Amino acid sequence: MKEKSWRCTLIAQLSLCAAAYIALNIGQPQNQNQKLTHGRRSSSHIYFITVNGGSTSLQQQTLLLQQMVKVKRICDIRFVIDISELGESEPLLQNATMFPELLNMPWYTCGNLRRQGETYSVTKIEIPHGRTLDIIALDTVLFQDPSSARGNDQILWLRKTLNESDSDWKIVVGFDPLISFESLHSTLLHYGADAYMSTKTCDAEAQGLYITAFNHNSISKVETVNGFLLHRVSSLEMVTFAVKLTGEVERKLSFRQRGRSSI
Repeated sequence: MKEKSWRCTLIAQLSLCAAAYIALNIGQPQNQNQKLTHGRRSSSHIYFITVNGGSTSLQQQTLLLQQMVKVKRICDIRFVIDISELGESEPLLQNATMFPELLNMPWYTCGNLRRQGETYSVTKIEIPHGRTLDIIALDTVLFQDPSSARGNDQILWLRKTLNESDSDWKIVVGFDPLISFESLHSTLLHYGADAYMSTKTCDAEAQGLYITAFNHNSISKVETVNGFLLHRVSSLEMVTFAVKLTGEVERKLSFRQRGRSSI
């Protein structure tokens, strides 16, 4: 009888451990979790998140932030890029203060950068093995008027920045979709940008994220609605996962730097 009782106790303890493990998961099938956690303790890459709260409700923003916390517990997230028309006034950024785990890493805003005294900027991020990643934030509002001198100045600055950059990765970020501006599209292709990330308005209530990767004259795209993009960057490869509010991984995009063989 004692042996049976001991076995029951052991089974109960194992069940509790399993439940705790599941609670720390992000709510997706095991094979998708393996995609996210593969090599997570490796020093060969970093993770970062791209997010957009937009005009979503407080409830949706809370779900979004909760999923970001769960992913951060699985992956060592280095920083967050918040693509928003409101820039630093983005409600999602303000609501993130309720989650201490999200505040111990940098948040880079893109959209309205005037509060920072500039309309466009470049941030250099160190990645493993002495490599670097450039995050180039644009103010795409300046492109909406083709005759705008400020829009032309920004294009000239972008060309100079891309041309003179010695970083291994060059990721350009803007609020408006790439398809809206032909001059921006041609500049990114000609001057060696690896990818462009933006928002994409799908309907009146849903505003998603969009990444366009340029690789050997081919263009690959992935998007998500009411979720966020999780990026894993190494010296050679960048992998982007589209994560839903439920924690489920919708799709994945994998590409290498410009000038290297595709995988």
